[in-house]
Amino acid sequence: MSTVLKSTAKPVATDIEVEIKRPAIFNYLHVIVPILMVIATVLARTQFGSGKFLDDGSLIVLALICYLGSTVLHGTNLVMREQYLTRLTVWVTAIGFYFNASAWGVRWIAAGDREGWIRWIWGYIPFANLYDLSLAFVMGAVLTTLVIEHKPNYRFVGTLSMPLASLILTLALFLGREFINLPPILDSYWRPIHVGIASLGYGVALVAFSLAVAYLLKDGVKIETMAIYVALFGVAVFAVINKFGVITSGSYGLGAQFRMDSHENPITTPMRIDIPYVGPMMVLALISLLAAAALFLMDYLQTDPKAKRLGHIVMRVSLALQVITIGALFYQMRALSNVKSLIDPARLPVLGEWLAKGNDQAATLSQPELVQWATNFSQSAQSVQVSAKSNPVEVAAIITVAAATLFIVLFALKPERILESMPPLKTLDSLIYKTVGVVFPLLTMLLITGAVWANESWGRYWGWDAKEVGALTAWMAYAGYIHTRIARGWSGRRSAYFALVGFLFIIFTYLGVSYLLPGLHSYA
Repeated sequence: MSTVLKSTAKPVATDIEVEIKRPAIFNYLHVIVPILMVIATVLARTQFGSGKFLDDGSLIVLALICYLGSTVLHGTNLVMREQYLTRLTVWVTAIGFYFNASAWGVRWIAAGDREGWIRWIWGYIPFANLYDLSLAFVMGAVLTTLVIEHKPNYRFVGTLSMPLASLILTLALFLGREFINLPPILDSYWRPIHVGIASLGYGVALVAFSLAVAYLLKDGVKIETMAIYVALFGVAVFAVINKFGVITSGSYGLGAQFRMDSHENPITTPMRIDIPYVGPMMVLALISLLAAAALFLMDYLQTDPKAKRLGHIVMRVSLALQVITIGALFYQMRALSNVKSLIDPARLPVLGEWLAKGNDQAATLSQPELVQWATNFSQSAQSVQVSAKSNPVEVAAIITVAAATLFIVLFALKPERILESMPPLKTLDSLIYKTVGVVFPLLTMLLITGAVWANESWGRYWGWDAKEVGALTAWMAYAGYIHTRIARGWSGRRSAYFALVGFLFIIFTYLGVSYLLPGLHSYA
């Protein structure tokens, strides 16, 4: 009996583990914490003024650094799959979101301080130009990424969404962060509603696009096929730059900025000034992209392994040339001295015609008189400079081609390992469906609120303006996704293509209308 008592007194070992489940809110701490920090930062900026805080430009640079770090960490984590690395990746992304959202909030307060808060606070929400929209666009994309990545199995999403967010934020830096005064006809309380919905919808669409690319790769679309599309995109970008001037003359120029007085902001003009050495390197990068596309196409048609291997080598050479080109471009922009001496007299008519716009007297001037007017203008300028801000979309497109080429090169190094780290096709398809299910109603609300705002400002709900048509086309692409999935039972690769095309239309609406096409929305 005593033996039995002694044995029962001993602790009994068991293999049953007691699992303590923490509340679901803890899974979203990487979302909640930065949002609370943003609110605290904006309130502190309101209380203490601008002197004790970084401005929105500095905060955006910090956000971009975090996003680039997040891009590297996401890519590394996709291959290594370390738990500590996964947590670090999420929190670096969250810190970047904090800086991004704080910059937007600080800009809101700065806009009110600039005018002395003569209007109500709603009227100063920073949605006045493309810079403001870009900040909010990236916020929507990163917030969506953080929400999805609350599950450890979904923390691959940022591998593609974070590079795209970084590119858009880079474009924002090129655009310039100057405040503008909107025309009174556009200053409506519908403006922040409409543009806010657009920012969030665009951000979610970016994530859906990233998931669609991941699905296609997982579903067996060869990286060489994507490389051909990247090469074609690169050829299109380089070909249209400077109206084929890069190809025909081997030169590349950026728009000139004239400063007429030391106390004035520089005036950005359409007259280009050639940047030495950049044009020839850009032509070499273009040729190498064409060569890579030709080699991959040869492999696609004839299954030629040698052509495939050589194509990847040429793609790496193209990447190196593109990086050198971009480096030379930015270096020359800073290093150039006496830019006036680089002005090509053959381009003065363009400057003269630009100066004549809006001037009734200039309409009667002859071509030689316009040239003389432009000559006098350039000679009277205190200084002339070139800047990426003069051609922001163009410079951003060049960087985008390099980033896409880098993606192809990196993915080709360990494709099997990367694909194994991605979740099953069913999971990817489900995530695309869920994100598109958010994008579609947001774009619907975008069209409705835009129509109401247009009627209030211009007296009509719809005018077939370029941006209106672009937004409608994007909406129809996502409507096609929803319709074919529900009514036709489509899924998988066919549905993924809808998500790809829809986002491409969004990018066209976001950038193309503002800088390439005339219209009522070109004020951005």
